[in-house]
Amino acid sequence: MKKIVTSLGLLMAVAPTAYAQQDSGLYMGGRIGPSFLEDSCVTDTDCGDSELGAGIITGYDFNDWFALEGTYDYLGRFDTAFDQSGTTVGASGDLTAFTLAPKLSYHVKDDTALYGKLGGAMWDFNSNAGDRDDVSLMGALGVDHQATEKLNVRLEYQHINDMDDGYFSSIDNNLVTVGMTYHFGRTNNEPMPEPMVEEPVMEEPEPEPQPAVEPQSIVLSEAGETEMFGFDKATLSDQAAASLQPLVDRLLRHEEATATIVGHTDSKGPAAYNQKLSVERAQAVADVFLDAGIDASRLTVEGKGEADPIASNNTPEGRAQNRRVEVTSPEIVYVEVN
Repeated sequence: MKKIVTSLGLLMAVAPTAYAQQDSGLYMGGRIGPSFLEDSCVTDTDCGDSELGAGIITGYDFNDWFALEGTYDYLGRFDTAFDQSGTTVGASGDLTAFTLAPKLSYHVKDDTALYGKLGGAMWDFNSNAGDRDDVSLMGALGVDHQATEKLNVRLEYQHINDMDDGYFSSIDNNLVTVGMTYHFGRTNNEPMPEPMVEEPVMEEPEPEPQPAVEPQSIVLSEAGETEMFGFDKATLSDQAAASLQPLVDRLLRHEEATATIVGHTDSKGPAAYNQKLSVERAQAVADVFLDAGIDASRLTVEGKGEADPIASNNTPEGRAQNRRVEVTSPEIVYVEVN
């Protein structure tokens, strides 16, 4: 028992230090679910036992796919009966375990990942026949979903293998839990400067019409403070739609003007999914022009998915810059007829 309490104390002591860092990857939470103890006695019948287990989770995300995670679980109160020197000895007590393992994740979507853990479990059986503890191999599989900016929910199966010390004899514990974790330093969009919107060139009055109208472009980027789209959505926000008004006015004012609209994503998630999302977001921007009465033949809409990044996808800031929609209207040239 002292080993478990000491290890849990060390993990909790590290947590405030990690939280003090900028962009901290620290997370904490809890979990609950059924706990199963297999072959907990020596009889001719199935003598496994099941109880309700619960625990706390503490971890640190080093990047999108690697974390170090520890848990402290109350696995339940179990009855055991084993042979000791030819005599069957029974014990009833509380089983707890501290686990520590690397957590490796694979993102199937921007907000959902499958993960696995393989590490050690220091368990303790505090019973009416004495206190026993030892170390066993632990493995776990699960799915982790980002529900909000700060909160994740998870479903996990954990297996502690071959517990063997006196009152136990080569038995296993299986724990199936649902849990929730709070991620202290995480934000979906890091604060960045507002996207630069090129203002229309104001032409000075002249007796003769200008021979050309300069090109104009707007980049809608998730790196700005103005929300573009909902998380993993392709619905344009009202603020982002309003920022397109200078280009809408340009196409309404000049019948010859056209626009090219290209959607981009970061590299998180499958490439095919990112390609589809980039096209949907580009079309959402195009719908602003169509709703203003501009004919679809004057618009070119395409998505490039994750293929054309302008920043590194290894940081939240870089990924925010890569999640963008570029709108460009080329130069308009007038030909004077004499």
